[in-house]
Amino acid sequence: MNTLVLAGFVEVFRQIIGVILALSGLGVLLMGVIALSDKAWRSGAVATGLGVALLVAGLWLVGALPV
Repeated sequence: MNTLVLAGFVEVFRQIIGVILALSGLGVLLMGVIALSDKAWRSGAVATGLGVALLVAGLWLVGALPV
């Protein structure tokens, strides 16, 4: 396989995975904030932290955050 084609595939795959991670991070973050508002502190804090981590990882993979 041509290395240029392989490099292009890897970059597109990275973008797709980044978008999926960012969107799932937004969903988990929203669920965590809703749990915090329902006074479920422990599960809400865990979900909020996980959502932020997924969102940051997704944005980093897409290239929206500096290295």
